[in-house]
Amino acid sequence: TAISNTLMHYTANLLQEGKTGSIRFLVRLWLNRILLISLPLLFLAIIFRNPLASFFHLSGPWPVILIGIAFFASAFSPVFAGVLQGMQKFTLVGLPSLATGLVRLLIGGVLVLCVAPLAASGLAAHALAALAGTALFFYFYRTQTPSPPPENERPLSAEYSDSYFWATLAALLCYSILMNMDVVLVKHYFSNQDTAGGYARASMIGKTLIFLVQPIAGAMFPKVVSRGHMAGEHAFTFLKAVMLSALIIAGGALFCTLFPQVPILILFRDNAPTPEMIALVRFICWAMAPLGLVFILMNFELAQHRMACVVPLAICAAGFIGGVVLFHGSLWQVASVLLAASMVSLAAL
Repeated sequence: TAISNTLMHYTANLLQEGKTGSIRFLVRLWLNRILLISLPLLFLAIIFRNPLASFFHLSGPWPVILIGIAFFASAFSPVFAGVLQGMQKFTLVGLPSLATGLVRLLIGGVLVLCVAPLAASGLAAHALAALAGTALFFYFYRTQTPSPPPENERPLSAEYSDSYFWATLAALLCYSILMNMDVVLVKHYFSNQDTAGGYARASMIGKTLIFLVQPIAGAMFPKVVSRGHMAGEHAFTFLKAVMLSALIIAGGALFCTLFPQVPILILFRDNAPTPEMIALVRFICWAMAPLGLVFILMNFELAQHRMACVVPLAICAAGFIGGVVLFHGSLWQVASVLLAASMVSLAAL
């Protein structure tokens, strides 16, 4: 996402400045960098597959290997997606994502039903879907971007966009900790598979609230790109994004509070959830809800080239990890720390 935001930000700026020919130079620069990082990471995942599997109490190393392959296959798509989004080609950004989901679902269904009902089957489908999505992103990028620049247009320097990328990476890393690290820490502190699995289910339902507003942030971002100043139309677009996101999040959280059995049944085929599971879903949905608005606020700040949002996000992420390390006697303690961290991060931004 940090790569995608960086390409989106600078593609929109280059279009505003009439330097459309430099877009492909920017893409080539980032593809080379990603390859230099992603290939060694894939080898490390394969080499350390057994220690990683042991850390997460997995029965074998194949899930680690398949996730490594999936990450490598999908590592390049953010470059192409960022360019298309910066050009406001929202339909072409959505189609590869939709295709990725369909391929994952269809191949995953075949592998799980016909080969083996194991996590490795689903992860193999995920890797194949990532490859298909990246290929489609590349095709759309090649058909939409201008031809290489004329000889009088100088290529971009290697330092171009670097500081913005690192600041964006820091912000998104901290946000990812707030959004995802609860499941990782629960998996580590609670070795019982049913306990960790129940929390992971509730957390997945809560994250749905955030996923629902992510397209709003993606559509808002290229429309409010600037070099640090906010115009009147930027403020209006931002206000619309916040109001629509708040409405969707509140509606989703209210639905999960009144009818928690419905998402549990749809996602996990559990038609008789325990009272504790129902209560946990309700609590985590409201604990996750502020993070949806945090995502909108963070993306607006990044689009406006204002990086001060990194500081409160870093403090909240560190506070969340420290809070769980100190208070993990029960799932409710972890969820309470998550609620506190999400509320503080929203207030800070």
